[in-house]
Amino acid sequence: MRKTYGIIIIVAAITAFVMLASTAFAQTVYKWRSVSVWPSYTAFAQVEKRLFKNIYELSGGRLQITAYSAGELVPTMAVLDTVAKGAAEMGIDYPGYWQGKNSAFDLLGTVPMAFSQYDVITWYIHGGGRKLYDEMYGKYNVIYYVQSVASIGSGIRSRTPIRNLADLKGKKIRVSGRAAGYVMAKAGATPVMTDPAQIAQALATGQIDAASFNAPAVDLSLGLGEVTKYNIGPGWNIPSGAGGVMINKDAWNTLPPDLKKIIEVAAADNLSYYSSQSEWDSTAALKKFEEKGTVVTKFSEKELAQIEEWVWEFIEAESKKNPDFEKVATSIFQYMKDFSLTREYQEPYAHGRNPKKYPKLPKLR
Repeated sequence: MRKTYGIIIIVAAITAFVMLASTAFAQTVYKWRSVSVWPSYTAFAQVEKRLFKNIYELSGGRLQITAYSAGELVPTMAVLDTVAKGAAEMGIDYPGYWQGKNSAFDLLGTVPMAFSQYDVITWYIHGGGRKLYDEMYGKYNVIYYVQSVASIGSGIRSRTPIRNLADLKGKKIRVSGRAAGYVMAKAGATPVMTDPAQIAQALATGQIDAASFNAPAVDLSLGLGEVTKYNIGPGWNIPSGAGGVMINKDAWNTLPPDLKKIIEVAAADNLSYYSSQSEWDSTAALKKFEEKGTVVTKFSEKELAQIEEWVWEFIEAESKKNPDFEKVATSIFQYMKDFSLTREYQEPYAHGRNPKKYPKLPKLR
């Protein structure tokens, strides 16, 4: 009997300890800092504001995130390193900005002539994409969630007319991504990488002749409607643009399971909300560009076929240099080949496009 009472007392003590520890754990307030690649006045800044607000509310104030826009705490191109080292617990990014570290990041941001907006989302959630984001960012001590995918980019906005592929020759053009830069060079242009916050000024002062950034509403928020009068599309170089939230792994490991889940759910909510808003905002933005007198033209089908040939050429060459790039590219184009049957079946109401041919990748079936 005494032994039984002793066991009961021990169990009761352990239970009380666990309950007290759990209560203390639940009451812990985590105060984090987040750095961003985006200036505070851009449309993208709204994405992170909503994310942090939702995390705060869902956590009952237990996870509080102070946001710093591009340049406030660190420069745009230092955001990944800052989060990787833990100098800030969180960061908001565009994967393509880290292609200097690993060219595979280029594909995780956008794939010229390939993924549409909802191709990215479907591939990320169901087609193995999330695993690849985790793998590539994991090399830098980072947990990653895609939280928005912008719709097709505006193409190239310029100060003077660009009406065809030949008109690119001799121009200094701001583009993001190695594949797009490769195409610019093939067309005789000089590709330039300009920080988002500096694009409008670089155009106004003539440092660059033209720029490609993102979807119409984002371009508008960046002030490109004030410094360009011409726009040639379609946005072959940015058929979609993924953006995400980075979390330092060490900081992540300090969180209890419920706060980790709250971040995951908040990111997924943003993915739905802002990916659709990107489409919703395009109409109003295009009308504003029209009011400002923007002249819109498009590359011909023949020119787009030439551009695609150059893009595939770059992807094939880079895949031979970098196994990570090949791995991501193969996953992306395998999805496109597999989904082509569905897309064809859905015509004429399908989203995205089926390429007439694909890059030659060793493991592409």
